[in-house]
Parts: sequence; C-alpha cells; structure tokens
Amino acid sequence: MGIKIEAIPESCRIRVSGDVETVLRVPFDYDERFMIGTSEGTLLVGTLDRAMRCQFDIARDGAGFVRFEQGAAFIDWRGIEWAAVSPYDANVVEPSDPEPMPLFAGIEIEGRLN
Repeated sequence: MGIKIEAIPESCRIRVSGDVETVLRVPFDYDERFMIGTSEGTLLVGTLDRAMRCQFDIARDGAGFVRFEQGAAFIDWRGIEWAAVSPYDANVVEPSDPEPMPLFAGIEIEGRLN
C-alpha cells in the first residue's frame, strides 16, 4: 500500500496516512527545512514556506517508489512500519568524504611516513 505525506494547512504539522497513520510536528526553527525518514529506507527533505505549504525532495532513495503530487509525497512500498521527522542536518544529506586510511600505518613509503 505505502504512505502519503502531506502538510496540514495553516499548521507546522504533517499528516502521514496509509500503512502508517499519524500526525507529526515539524521541528520548525530558524531553518524551514526538515527531514522525514521511513522504515523502508527513504529519506526526504521537506521545506515549509511562510504560508505553511510543503515541498519535498529525495535525499536518499529507499526500497520504495517515491512520487510527488500537489505538495504531497507518496512512497509506494508494502509494509512501511514507521515514519519519523527530524530537523534538517546537512551532514546527513551531504556526508563528507572520509579521509582514506593509510595502508600500512607507521611504515615509510617513498621517503614519507604513512
């Protein structure tokens, strides 16, 4: 079946309906962006404008098929068990590249210490 995620008009809340039925409060602070994660692995970034209209974008693909229609996000996947909302974090959306680990730590290779 899947779920539908949509903003509740004139409120800083979103409604999740389908496999999961709940209303979640958007952590609306200095940043108008927030994140929604689901049990099948999809991570969405939502944006609320001043009129409390919502727009969604995919940050990470999960197992389900995601589509957007008229300010709502639909995730088509059988058996979604939960959905969670959190403040926006750029480190989650755009993780930094970790430094490569040295192959042989402490061994001198070509005149430099690894």
